[in-house]
Amino acid sequence: MFNLELLGPPEGEGERLFNWGRITLGHFQEDFQAPLYDWAPGDYEAQWMESAQRLVDGASVVVFLTHMVHPTAPYHIGWPAWREGGVIWVQERLFVASDLAGAFDPSAPEAHVGGRAERSIEGQPISQWQVSVADVAEYLDRRRHAPPPEPPAPTAPASRERPGRGRRARR
Repeated sequence: MFNLELLGPPEGEGERLFNWGRITLGHFQEDFQAPLYDWAPGDYEAQWMESAQRLVDGASVVVFLTHMVHPTAPYHIGWPAWREGGVIWVQERLFVASDLAGAFDPSAPEAHVGGRAERSIEGQPISQWQVSVADVAEYLDRRRHAPPPEPPAPTAPASRERPGRGRRARR
């Protein structure tokens, strides 16, 4: 099973506006906060769909971005996915701007990924999850055939009446 989704309406306000999201990789699930500073919910969803399609079409590596504030932000969070035959290996990655070889381009985050490693530079195992190309293809199919989201319920316009007073009839 492979899935990436935003959950519910945006929360917070101003520069702290975000959407809860969830990634599912087999039996593993992790919730995350996707900032809505520079990107809107549709930007995340479009990037995920485009990356998933590239994997299904044969790309060797893509990145599913889950934390994108602005290209010049000090860091970004994404999930690199490496295709090896019919298997896709996924890891979470913190892209620290000061550690990158060049500017971070959200349209090509794979430039900063490199090959899949199973151990950190300290020799510790790196958490990774395995899904199939078929799982990613099923994700694309589900997303393409999902009903559109429900529009928010209309709210009544604010009343100009003062509390405790009714409207007076005009004569």
